[in-house]
Amino acid sequence: MVAAVVTTFQRSESLRLHLERIVEQVEVVVIVDDSGDPSRQEIVSFNGMEKSIVLHNEDNLGIAAALNRGIARAGAMGCNWIITLDDDTLVSSTYLADVFQFVQTGAPPNAGLIACSREGIEPSALQEPSGYRTKRTLITSGCVFEFRTFQEVGGFDEAMFIDLVDFDFCTRLRRSGRSLIQLNKAGMAHRVGSARTLRVMGLTIVVYHHAPFRLYYQMRNVFLFARKHLGFDPVLSLYLLLDVVRLPIKALFFEHHKRARFFYLATGLLDGLRGRGGRVTRRFVESS
Repeated sequence: MVAAVVTTFQRSESLRLHLERIVEQVEVVVIVDDSGDPSRQEIVSFNGMEKSIVLHNEDNLGIAAALNRGIARAGAMGCNWIITLDDDTLVSSTYLADVFQFVQTGAPPNAGLIACSREGIEPSALQEPSGYRTKRTLITSGCVFEFRTFQEVGGFDEAMFIDLVDFDFCTRLRRSGRSLIQLNKAGMAHRVGSARTLRVMGLTIVVYHHAPFRLYYQMRNVFLFARKHLGFDPVLSLYLLLDVVRLPIKALFFEHHKRARFFYLATGLLDGLRGRGGRVTRRFVESS
């Protein structure tokens, strides 16, 4: 049995369309609403859609907790394969057929995660004769894996709450001897925020325009990640630690609400150095 675990936080007009695309490919869809807003229980309601279960978190617990809850429910129902999806990811109508054909005919025995490529990847990057690439990391949305794999590595780290949750999960899989597979075939459209690409002095800079509070997790979690994985993957850990410089530069020159952004950057830096995890508790208050 295959289950799709879909996490949602804010109302998405396209969510039903995205669900209709995946529901025909799986035995059950588990939707986890992580808004913590009781009024959304009617908005995020898919009782008319067969094979769907909606779980409402009593509070905003973070993407890691939402994924863990949804996957645990799917496993309890006897599902041995999982595909995880964000609410803004649209997969192809043959997504799982393509993945399982690869599993049956060409997957390496240690494959831990398998995903189709996203639309927009340069074609020159997708010409490996094997039909796939081994990756260092994959985004969570679109990943297919066995439930037992999830159990064996301990699920997603809820202390990280949101940012780098996927990188941490991928790195723990690689530490366990598993590989991450991206198929050459494009099979999903996935949007990462309201991204804007800029060219500055010959450099390409991508600005995502996330809400200011997200900078807390982005700054803090590079330290949490490095504490766990620096010895295993120093290249990735040190690359991520460059956000200590990159994030303030982007906030200073390219983003609005600078005071709030620098508040969350400073708070995230301090909590990262202290090794604190979980949800941000200190909130920015604009002085009059």
